[in-house]
Amino acid sequence: MKIAVVLDDIEWGQVLDGLRCRAEIYEETVRYYESGYAESEIAEVRDENEARKLADLYRNIIGKIDRALVPRR
Repeated sequence: MKIAVVLDDIEWGQVLDGLRCRAEIYEETVRYYESGYAESEIAEVRDENEARKLADLYRNIIGKIDRALVPRR
């Protein structure tokens, strides 16, 4: 299912900020699994693979939104 959403620039900025925060948490979780040390919050996941997949998913979503907004900026 695909849904079109109409938001102004500030609202899209907030959406992207929230998505980036989630991506960073999953990326930090991957680093934690790799090193055993976390510098900040980590996510509750089954394992490193799940954290990596979720980080990639969030970065993919961010990329789609960024590409869609480029003509508007």
